[in-house]
Order: sequence, then structure tokens, then C-alpha cells
Amino acid sequence: MPDLAGHSPSATSRVTCLDGLRGVAACTVVAFHFFYAFAPASFIDRQRVGIGLFDTPLAVLWNGYFAVAVFFALSGFVLAASAPKSTREAPLMIGLRYFRLGVPALVSSILAWAWLTSFPEAARDVQAITASPWFRWTYQAPIPPLSQAIWEGAVGVFVNGTTRFNNPLWTMQAEFFGSVLIYGSYAVLRGHARPWAMALGLVGFTAFGLFPLAAFSGGALVYELRHRLRDHALAGSLIGLAGLILGATFPGHAAGPGTLAYAQSWLGTGGLREIGALLVIVAILITPPVRRFFEAPPLQRLGELSFPIYLVHVPLIVAPAAYVFAALAPLSPLALAGLFALTCLGTLALGALFLVAVERPLLAVLKAVRTRGRARLAAL
Repeated sequence: MPDLAGHSPSATSRVTCLDGLRGVAACTVVAFHFFYAFAPASFIDRQRVGIGLFDTPLAVLWNGYFAVAVFFALSGFVLAASAPKSTREAPLMIGLRYFRLGVPALVSSILAWAWLTSFPEAARDVQAITASPWFRWTYQAPIPPLSQAIWEGAVGVFVNGTTRFNNPLWTMQAEFFGSVLIYGSYAVLRGHARPWAMALGLVGFTAFGLFPLAAFSGGALVYELRHRLRDHALAGSLIGLAGLILGATFPGHAAGPGTLAYAQSWLGTGGLREIGALLVIVAILITPPVRRFFEAPPLQRLGELSFPIYLVHVPLIVAPAAYVFAALAPLSPLALAGLFALTCLGTLALGALFLVAVERPLLAVLKAVRTRGRARLAAL
């Protein structure tokens, strides 16, 4: 996150509460992928009836779809804050954004190749046991060569929007297109035109089903209107609850007879998911107790690890965790919980290594290039 706001949305220091939100969202994605792989029944039931945990705001704890919507909205907020100061800066900023996304994606793709090569049958064995359709997004033996992992991580995910080495990398294409959208728009728009353009993007992209770009536009809109936000605990709580009901409810409820069942069938679907993510962000910004919760040191640490966590967790799930699951199957609920805890610990450890070895050095290099590039452009 860039330097924006601290204890109030209109301040000029860092918005640390949103760092914490990003960390929580990363953990949600880990839970989503783990249980979709090893206990998929509730995740693949697309015609649920009645009311269960998946139909409540508690689903925010494992709803990976909603977590990704939060990521996109937060990216829109961040990109609006770091937008080019002139049209001449836009190519530089967009180029740096590609490397910001591409280098970690490349390293994680190589890491995924290494894990899959070490446990080539694990994903297939677990799929045979659990019948989880999620594994169709993972390469199974024979594993393609390292050269393909390098290509898909550095280029393929941006061109095709998918890879079966490390399937969360599908979001890299959306992240890059969203970056072009925000940086390009901000390079040519000034002042009051920006919030109007972002509002139009939110509505227009939603109407055309381009939900990631709608989330980017909405996040930038929240950034533009942040100075109008005021602390209000009650209003923030209600806005946050509305956001969770609209967006964090797991999609797939049956559209049965009656208005309530029909309305339930829309909760958590594309469009409402992104609106819900934006409402949650606004709620955190204006609700002091919630803001302080997300500013707590443990969540700040998670926020710093959020991108590494996102990049490394699936290779751990589809390879070593899958190997253990297949070897010990059937697992009791307690044993599955233990495997989940071990996977989370492994993800944190590998994510911390990724942070030190890849993330921080890359950010330092990109910062130096950006500073030097801006100085040269200013001298022209």
C-alpha cells in the first residue's frame, strides 16, 4: 500500500487498516483452496436450499471469490494513489507494474513446477478420492518441463489469463489490465473528472460483466472520495454487514420459489460480490474499532505477507499436502484440521522466505528505477 491515510481516511499517512484487510483476504483464499481440494462437497453444491453457514456472512472466512474481489478493489485504491503525475509517466508506470506482477508470478510458477515434479501423482490421487473439480486447474503427471513453467509464469498468465502450474496466477492478467485502466485514465484525467470516470467504470464494467475492472474502478472511486468519509461506528457497522451479506455469502443458493429464495440465489455472485467488497472497505475506513482491529501488529504482518501467501499456498496444497492426504486417507475431521494447520504454517514459512528473497528486493529495485525514471522525465 502507498502512503495515503492512517487514522482517518482523509489523512496523508499510510492506510494501515487496509494492509490488514489484505492479509485477512489472503488467509481466506488459503482456506478456500484447501477445503475445496480436500472437502469439496459444500463448495460444489450449486443448488443449496435452506439456510446454512455458506448462506451467512460467516462465509467470508472461506469465500475465496469474495477475497479476490477485495484484492481487486484494494488494488484500484492503491493504483489511484500511485498514479502517474503526467501522460509521459504512464508508460514508465505501466512497465514497472508489469515487472511488479511478473517477477513474483515467474518465481512462484518455477516453485510450483518444483513441487509438482516432486509429487507428480499427488493431485490425481486426491482427485480420485474427493472428486474435487478444483484439481482440473492443476497439472498432473506427466508434468510439463521447466521451460513451460517459466513461459506461463512470466508471459502466459498475462496473455491467456490462466496457468495450471499455480492456478491463482489467473488474477495477474486482471491485475495488469486494471493497472492499465487506472494508470491510463489518471494520466489523462484531472480533478473532478476522475471520480466521475471511476463511477462510470464501476457501473459500466459491472453491466458488461467485467467484474474485476469494475472492482478496480470502485477501489479508485473510494480513494477519490476518501476525504468525504467521516468516522461513524453505527453506519460503518451497517455498511459492513450489508457488504458481507451481498458479497461474502457463498454463491450457489438455489433460486427456488418465493422472493427470498430468488434473492438468496443472487448473493455472492459477480457484481454484488464487488459491491460488497467496496462496502466492506468503506466500513473499515469509517468504523474506528474495526479499523483498529485491522491495524493490529499481527494483521499488519499478514498484510506484508499477503502477496507471498497468495503466490505460494497452492503449490503446497496440490503437492506435499495432497501427498499426505492421499497417504492417510480417509482423514477424520480432526486429522484434516491438523493438515490444514500444518499447511498454513508451511505457507507462512514459505511466504516469509519469498518476502525476503523476492518481494523486498524487487520493490527496492522498482522504487529506484521509478525515482530515476521520473527524474529523467522531469528534466526533459
